[in-house]
Amino acid sequence: MQMYMSELRDYTDWIGKTPQCIFENVIRLGGWRMVFPSKLPRWASKVRNFFNRTPAKLTRLQPDAEKKIVKAVQRLKAELECEEERQRQEDRKWERTPEDRRLWPHGNKPNPNPIVLPKHCSGKPPSKAIADIGWTEALALKKSLSGAAYKDETGRIWYQMSAGSTIYHWGGTPNPLTTSIEAAIVNEARGQNDTPVFKMISPDGTGGSREIIIKNRGTDTLVDAGVTIDIRNLVVYDEVFQGSYNYDDAMVVGFAAHKALDVKPHVGAWDFYVNPALRYWDLNQTTFPEKDPRFPNRKPLAEEI
Repeated sequence: MQMYMSELRDYTDWIGKTPQCIFENVIRLGGWRMVFPSKLPRWASKVRNFFNRTPAKLTRLQPDAEKKIVKAVQRLKAELECEEERQRQEDRKWERTPEDRRLWPHGNKPNPNPIVLPKHCSGKPPSKAIADIGWTEALALKKSLSGAAYKDETGRIWYQMSAGSTIYHWGGTPNPLTTSIEAAIVNEARGQNDTPVFKMISPDGTGGSREIIIKNRGTDTLVDAGVTIDIRNLVVYDEVFQGSYNYDDAMVVGFAAHKALDVKPHVGAWDFYVNPALRYWDLNQTTFPEKDPRFPNRKPLAEEI
């Protein structure tokens, strides 16, 4: 069933439809950034987990496959590294050795050193996601993935995030002013084997990603290469610490977009999200409700803007 853009922006047109229907129309019209170009309505944030299909089993990929697939998905990281290299060479393009300076007459300015980027760099101006990135966000982007990757029972790929990315999913609520420091401490000092949960994401083609939080039993990766594990008893479903669907994944579209559509609208209260009754389901096996079924006396979701 095809929907107009105006219908995708109005929750009254979601009621009774399946997440699969909404998902297909979002893909057709260019992704979530086209549907919600500046601000995410409160209702959209509340029902986000209807798109967050949870796998039952994960199989870790072999090392060679992991390296290739992780490298392929880290487009923004590669672009960031190319831009950093370009800036390094730009800053040093007038540098000269003592011999260079001796050979040039006083007052004459030599030609700049040429900027030579690695072959995989396009040489084009950086995208907005990279041009606007701050140093803490750049550091987080470089360290966003651990390097481990898994395939679920449907063939979908899940990427294990760094230990530092788990700080919102256990313990106390991080201070917004010190999140980068807290993440760095967990990532570099504590490490994944001493962090109580794993965080996994799976980009879905909309610019966003599915997300799950899995209990850690004291290891650096969920399982060894080639091993399959049933995660149904390990997935965290706590209302505050659970994984939540991302409309704009930082690894895919950059931190500015991720903050606008995911971080700012997020509320960590136990009663904020309206979660589907079944977590192990296809996107066509449930429909969007008019109200949060737990709180029938609350106003309709469409009014939460």
